[in-house]
Amino acid sequence: MLIQRAIESIHRSADSWVRLEEARWARGGMVLLFGVHKGHRGRRIDAWLVRCREVRDAVITALDGGGLALYPASHAAARVLIARQAEVRWHGPIEEIMTLYRAHIEAVDDWIPFDYSSVQAIGEGTFSCRGPDFLMRAYAKALRAIGKRPRIVLGRDRSKAIRPKVLHFGDSYVVANRFTAERLPVVGE
Repeated sequence: MLIQRAIESIHRSADSWVRLEEARWARGGMVLLFGVHKGHRGRRIDAWLVRCREVRDAVITALDGGGLALYPASHAAARVLIARQAEVRWHGPIEEIMTLYRAHIEAVDDWIPFDYSSVQAIGEGTFSCRGPDFLMRAYAKALRAIGKRPRIVLGRDRSKAIRPKVLHFGDSYVVANRFTAERLPVVGE
């Protein structure tokens, strides 16, 4: 079954609460077992086995998340993996770090950690930062707004035709090229 249909089914119940009950690596990717409960502390009313194929990234930090969502390849957690790499260079004092940080949060929130140590001095008063092109463009725009004249150097295109999606649950997520879902019988049905 398509993962989108499973998510729709899970959210039909207004008071559904999703818990990750198991996460394991398996041949071809990752397998996630979700229990759906009646409310935060209620009984288990449904169960879903989700197969994540061609996993690109996974961050499993919370088991008791509440909801389940699927985001397209345009989501920051997927874009960072497929975007062309770029470098932004500018001249001026290092104090622009806060400008970069604000641009970072505006562009990707906390989906991609801000790494101030990635700002490098490359000459006297000249700095550079490397990362995905969409983020470096956001940095350049913010630097222009404070009167700097940044230069962007693009790397090679990495995107190809891969369009991974992001499965988000609680504070956790999996970025993969394909997701499928299978409804499991619930004991006591």
